[in-house]
Amino acid sequence: MPISPLARPVDPTVWRPLVICPDPELARAILAVLGELGWPNAPFVAEYPRTGAVAGLGAEYHSNICFVDLLTNEQHGLLLVSEAAVEMTVVSLHPHHDAELILRALHRGASDFLSDFTAAQVGSVLDRLRRNQLAAQPRTVGAVYCVMPGKPGCGASTLAAQLAIEARRLGVGRVLLIDADFLTASVAFQLKLRSDFHLGDVLRDLKRMDADIWGRLTVPCQGVDVLLGPEDCSMPLAMSRAEASELLAFLRDRYDLVIFDLPGPAVAVETGLALLAGDLMLVTTNELSALHATRRAIEFLERSGIPRERIKLVLNRYTPNTGIKREDVRTVLQLDPITALANDYHAVQSAILEGKPMSEAASFSRSVANLARTLCNQKEETTEPAKAGGWLSFLSRRK
Repeated sequence: MPISPLARPVDPTVWRPLVICPDPELARAILAVLGELGWPNAPFVAEYPRTGAVAGLGAEYHSNICFVDLLTNEQHGLLLVSEAAVEMTVVSLHPHHDAELILRALHRGASDFLSDFTAAQVGSVLDRLRRNQLAAQPRTVGAVYCVMPGKPGCGASTLAAQLAIEARRLGVGRVLLIDADFLTASVAFQLKLRSDFHLGDVLRDLKRMDADIWGRLTVPCQGVDVLLGPEDCSMPLAMSRAEASELLAFLRDRYDLVIFDLPGPAVAVETGLALLAGDLMLVTTNELSALHATRRAIEFLERSGIPRERIKLVLNRYTPNTGIKREDVRTVLQLDPITALANDYHAVQSAILEGKPMSEAASFSRSVANLARTLCNQKEETTEPAKAGGWLSFLSRRK
């Protein structure tokens, strides 16, 4: 049946929709309208996918817009909005025009909200979204990285702190470093900082958070805002996935780069940060025990729904003449390290003793700066990796 020009989207080839809608009536309504507008066979998921699966669904169907049902389970639907918004445009679906729910959905990353399922209304939304894409300058969405050790003691906290500082030195506008390792709280010790507030205070006040409150919670260091760990080492990090989603939405609007220092993959998965953040930096060394633990960490992350391509392996304290060669690490873990950081023990220890960032001339600083350039898409000074020895097959087994 022909449709009026007002109901027709800009071009049916512009959008490749994916519909996630467990509610049968809502599903029938949106699928019928999409069929009328030019997508008679839009991919449809009749139940909420497990956490972490939206990116895979989007890739499978080559989708660039996702319609998400908020009626069936509002909390789960909002989590999916946050997850899907990292990969594609999101339109939330609910039969009632609830202003509070609309704001919450937009805050989680939705681009629009539909409560009227007519061809004219849906076509108008798609047309507006397309015009906004064409008219707007590319929007810089704050990047979020989680830095964590494959095995405790691999230097993840040192890397997280130095990476934030090097990114700021490279000209990244607004940088935030969050110490989310409540047991060790290493960032405050390394940078000799003090604060009465920590991530737990942020979560407590998240519903009423604004610029004034936020400004009191962080401390500055070398142009970086730092949110420290708590003084009380017995305090657990209690963060729900819903809180993680809301927190990241708040931070992405205010910072160009956010770096979480996490104690390990288990906390990253339990809090939801592993799924909601951008890439995960898994830090290891070229020691056998560290590689064994890191291999298990990679397997755990994959089984928790984290695609392997989101795991960025960082080889720390690397000396080609000792330990396991970089290409052997690639064979063992079936993951190519994105960088090998210099083993600069004296510079690291001196900086910690003095309570200040390492000199830009230190080899560790230069290698971290190169990593920051890679993350910022700037030209990196590269070196050739050492040649492989190829004798670590016992660690290479995959379950």
